[in-house]
Amino acid sequence: MLDLSVLLTTQVFKSKEELLSWVQDVGRKNGFVIVIKTSDYGGGHRTPRIYLACERSGQCRAHEKLKGDDSNKKIVKITGAKKCRCLFEFRARKLIADDNWMVDVACGMHNYAPAKHFEGHSFAERLSEEETSLLVDMSKSMARPKEILVTLKQKNTLNVTSMKTIHNVHHRNNIIEKAGRSQMQQLLDELEKHNYIERH
Repeated sequence: MLDLSVLLTTQVFKSKEELLSWVQDVGRKNGFVIVIKTSDYGGGHRTPRIYLACERSGQCRAHEKLKGDDSNKKIVKITGAKKCRCLFEFRARKLIADDNWMVDVACGMHNYAPAKHFEGHSFAERLSEEETSLLVDMSKSMARPKEILVTLKQKNTLNVTSMKTIHNVHHRNNIIEKAGRSQMQQLLDELEKHNYIERH
């Protein structure tokens, strides 16, 4: 079960990003991954709210697939999934003043044991915007992926990012920067951008 003494807080968060970062950190410290279930960004007289839940809330859906050419024969395929109807949930609401947010616990109970480690967990390995920006800057400074990983873990002890994530983000950023251009076109563009004398 998640430590309710931590979640029963009157702390006011200065932004939605600060709130979500705090929620995910508290979840990881207790061995659980908390995700956004639904969002209501207000409108009219409604107050913006975010409903957060355990990643294992809900239940797995069975998928029907046709077997061969005979449409009368169907097989039900149940894939392995994390869903186990976990009831953990809490709600965040935006206050009237500025972009401040507060959190309320709806249910603090989990129906499964906490994880001992998050290595290899796809959601837990995600990088924040700040971490992604740092990764990109270090890559441009020719830092090796191993050095980038060490730096990220030194800055955040709860970071469980793997080398695969570092390579994926680096590759994705390269594709965005190239914008469909070849390596040679990219090189010529960089030379021109930084006022190099070039001849080709």
